[in-house]
Amino acid sequence: MAPLHALGGKFKDMPAAANAHSAPEMGARTSTLLLQAVRGETERITIGDILDALDARAFGLATLIFSIPSIIPMPPGVPTVVGIALLIVSVQMVLGRHELWLPGFLSKRSFSRPALVSAMEKFAPRLEAIEKIASPRLMFLTGRVGTVLIGLVVLFMALVLILPLPPGGNFPPALACAVLGMGLAERDGVIVLVGLVASIIATAAVSVVTLLFIQSLPEFIDWVMKSLGFS
Repeated sequence: MAPLHALGGKFKDMPAAANAHSAPEMGARTSTLLLQAVRGETERITIGDILDALDARAFGLATLIFSIPSIIPMPPGVPTVVGIALLIVSVQMVLGRHELWLPGFLSKRSFSRPALVSAMEKFAPRLEAIEKIASPRLMFLTGRVGTVLIGLVVLFMALVLILPLPPGGNFPPALACAVLGMGLAERDGVIVLVGLVASIIATAAVSVVTLLFIQSLPEFIDWVMKSLGFS
């Protein structure tokens, strides 16, 4: 397959995703694929390079990998960029596309490879724990209609991630997206159901955190003003 940047930002997803009654070839496990995607000899790695290294489970793996930066510490600027990428991916899922496309400014965006490798290696054991119980089941939830449903949920979560949330506000929706991406990548409808429940909880959690932040903001501003001697 030609590199993603050579295809104008397109990455072909597996047609089998549209068939809820046919289990796809799983190939390597998700944790292995993600580690292979970020490892290499160069000091910098682009988003396009990462997607080029993924197998036919493009949308599920892309959803997962773009959620991780908001779950674990990453280099400055990474969460914002991948949040926009997650939004673009989710829109294409809703539209039922079979090819994952990213604009050039995203696919060519580069990051420190060592930092990404370190982050992925720390996160891999968590994925491996899920992989031990994951298997293709409830396939209708990862078929064409299921993928659209997942896309709608991820779309909403992505919009939340892009907002200027208070500290910790990004974690719940990012975790929900990661679970949904994992379920789609592993073709496991049970994990998808867990992700849907997590999305509901994430929405409630973000609402509470944001409300508390807004309520405490006047007191915080007043404390800062007093500390600076303005009142």
